[in-house]
Amino acid sequence: MSKKVLTIHAIVLVFFALILLYQSRFSFLIWNLILALIPFDLSLVSRQFKHSRWRYLIAVLWLLFFPNALYMITDFSHLSSIGVGLSTAYQFVEYAILAGGVFIGVGLGLTSLFILYPLLIPNHQRLTHQAITFGILSVCSSIAIYLGRFLRINSWDVFYQLHTTIASVFGILNQANFWIFVIAFSILQLVLMLMGYQLAQMLAKESLDTKTG
Repeated sequence: MSKKVLTIHAIVLVFFALILLYQSRFSFLIWNLILALIPFDLSLVSRQFKHSRWRYLIAVLWLLFFPNALYMITDFSHLSSIGVGLSTAYQFVEYAILAGGVFIGVGLGLTSLFILYPLLIPNHQRLTHQAITFGILSVCSSIAIYLGRFLRINSWDVFYQLHTTIASVFGILNQANFWIFVIAFSILQLVLMLMGYQLAQMLAKESLDTKTG
């Protein structure tokens, strides 16, 4: 395991310690970040396999846990618990903890996507391929986020309660709020994925140019 990977996990552990030491009301971030680490670690594992068959199997498992990372965007809803105005030291710290957790979780999720995507898609540099792939993924992720946030369905329920999970999906298809949420969050995630991947490609190219220059 590279030093950078160890450093990333160490940073997350330090963040956990800060939450516990401060006794933040947002201690649920610890569990949410553990779930966000799973797709990140799965993407790293996929790099160790040369055969695409194993990579695709890992990608299926990754897809089940990936929404847990982007799910953390909805954790901003907990800001109401510390008040709408930022005027006290307590609010400052709690806001920083919540925002920090969300950014770390989303960052881990997007990074896992950017690691796995070029391993599975041959023409990953084409914007049209990115838009199609990320668009489909955004819709799937938004549906999963809705199920997790409002119906409290977890990733592992696919294994333990598959029939109930499928029934829940069909049960909300006629709800307007469901479709509004899916559309809004699909657009949000698509923008984050496209922008993030373009930035990642730009940085990778600049790094390569620096080494060869």
